[in-house]
Amino acid sequence: MAPVGVAILGSGIFVETQHKPACLQNPELLSLKAIYSRRKVSVEAIIANETTTIDVYSDDSGEGKGLDDLLKRPDVQFVIIALPIIQQPEFVKKALLAGKHVLSEKPIAKDLAAANQLLRWKRAHAPGPIWSVAENFRYWKAFAYAKKHLEEFGKVLSFQVNVLQFVAPGGRYFETTWRKVPEHQGGFCLDAGVHAAAALRMLVGEEEITSLSAFTTLLQEHLLPIDTIKSTIKLKSGVCGTFALSYGTPSAKDFDFWIVCEKGYVRVGDNSTVTVKKLDMPEETVVFGDDEEWNGVKAEVRAFAEAVKSEKANHAQSPEMAVADLELIEKMIKSGEQGGKVLEVTGGIEPTSVLGDVIEKFSS
Repeated sequence: MAPVGVAILGSGIFVETQHKPACLQNPELLSLKAIYSRRKVSVEAIIANETTTIDVYSDDSGEGKGLDDLLKRPDVQFVIIALPIIQQPEFVKKALLAGKHVLSEKPIAKDLAAANQLLRWKRAHAPGPIWSVAENFRYWKAFAYAKKHLEEFGKVLSFQVNVLQFVAPGGRYFETTWRKVPEHQGGFCLDAGVHAAAALRMLVGEEEITSLSAFTTLLQEHLLPIDTIKSTIKLKSGVCGTFALSYGTPSAKDFDFWIVCEKGYVRVGDNSTVTVKKLDMPEETVVFGDDEEWNGVKAEVRAFAEAVKSEKANHAQSPEMAVADLELIEKMIKSGEQGGKVLEVTGGIEPTSVLGDVIEKFSS
């Protein structure tokens, strides 16, 4: 069977370092046909050293080389969309209307209202193509390994997440206009923090979180509007845990997910180190950080290519999962804005409304 044809919309850092290699990983499964960006020079910069032919499309490439032309290509079955958060929904719609399957980067949208609007639009206007949302933490080898052991350890009794990093001025990820002056809520706490939210949900149970309370603050003036979240989270069982996230701590760095259960505990730490402790047994440690595929991006792209080939969407990449991840961060932000008010966590999806779908169909 011929490889699945893929194109990438976007030319940022993650496209260069992660998506492009992921699309070139297995020529028998995937064939990277083209990359689109607003500027031709941006695409040319990231394919300059490639021996594989990758076509360039951009807004300034001239006739026959724009986005619409790319989306008309019959040899492109799906597109990966890695663009600024505010812009993504527009491009998701455009690609789906062109009949292309879509793997869009997280977060699914800037907020729950926009995410649900996009879900309603998809049902009304483009029910055929598969639309999935990338979340590489669900394919991160350390988290997959941890989840496997947690399934053997019984009821969750306690959990804590500590993610402390520093996003410095001048850094590659900071020096992009849409990140320096964010139009989306939460700044880096949304853009990067949604990964930690997805990982926590994966470890304690995707539908287990019922409520939370949070305080938020800004430690570094260049990381507007907030750079720090401290939250207490409650599960259906009544068990509570903590979630600490900050991108404004220059003197400290931490990456620690600790889930304590009836029969043992699991910790996922820096460098993709997983510590497993069974009752009455010594700790066991496995390090995945040296693995070429440790961060899950290649695995998630492979999974989506297989979904396209089989014409069957992958639940782990479903928009509904991405909405629930987004809800967790958004509720923390909203709770912080309300002085730590306890907010219910429902899964983020608005109830299906036939009337709403009809209105959406005729208003778009």
